[in-house]
Amino acid sequence: MDGSPALDMPKADFKPRRLGHVNLFVGDLEESTLFYTEIAGIELVRREPGIDAVFVSNGNTHHDIALMQCKGGAERRGRGGYVQASSYRGEVPGLNHLAWEMESEAVLVERLRHGVDNGLEIQFSADHLISHSAYIADPEGNYHEFYADAMEDWRAIFNPEREDLVTADWDWQAIENPLGPMPADPNDSRRVEGALFHPRRITRAVLAAETPSVDAFVTEVGGLTQVAEREGISAYRAETTGYDLLIVPAATVPGAGLVGFSLLVEELDDLQRSIEAARDKGIEMRVADTQAKLSAVLRDPDGLAVEFYHPKGDDSMESLPVPGEGDLWVFQG
Repeated sequence: MDGSPALDMPKADFKPRRLGHVNLFVGDLEESTLFYTEIAGIELVRREPGIDAVFVSNGNTHHDIALMQCKGGAERRGRGGYVQASSYRGEVPGLNHLAWEMESEAVLVERLRHGVDNGLEIQFSADHLISHSAYIADPEGNYHEFYADAMEDWRAIFNPEREDLVTADWDWQAIENPLGPMPADPNDSRRVEGALFHPRRITRAVLAAETPSVDAFVTEVGGLTQVAEREGISAYRAETTGYDLLIVPAATVPGAGLVGFSLLVEELDDLQRSIEAARDKGIEMRVADTQAKLSAVLRDPDGLAVEFYHPKGDDSMESLPVPGEGDLWVFQG
């Protein structure tokens, strides 16, 4: 896919630090919660029953994955009656949004102002207490959240003891003294011991697109850098990562939208033990052991590909897979 800016995309150039989380609409919230906690091994840090949502994290950030129950025609309201971005969407399982972490609220506000001055349309903006964010749709209707953390101690809000509403309106245009960076706690690392897998964090997503317009959005609006391209598949990186996003032709997978995402496992032997335990339980998965990485891909209850991987060397994209070989075949399943 050609990531050319010639597709008349508004120049916003957010340049996020990394992919922060994925937010999913799911067919059965409890079934998906069990998969992501007991199989995927990510700690449940928050339930928000008022909007039928669950959040999971292993400490790398306030949530790596958010799960929202599908429901048609029903509003999801947050604090003060705020109608959330997902209120008129989410009738079927799939992507709610990809979330891109900015360096700070100050940078986020500056980029929003720059983007709006260049014709950028913002669907929603929100105060999530732990973060402030703006939601922007790409040309194929995939939502992208650009957010900045708003507090250091996010576990004061995201913890199992709290189930009150989180989200309200955020008037970013009225911000006079935006917040600076919020340092992360380097010692905040959790492990769900009874789970099959033990990842550290989410690292990248695979998005299927029907047109080059999504690539143009990613570069011109998102400010991501294309680091590799091969036979219609493109890899993009944010500011602090190897690569965060693969965009693949929709014709090579069942359809457009989110195909799957990857979770990093820090220790090779840890992943090897998890793979053997999953085999003993008869769990269906695809395993690939290459010079670049050890990888195991499972399907979540709604059919998304969830990859657990450990890189054996430089975690970058010097070459890309093509349909039928390398990494991508496991996402096709």
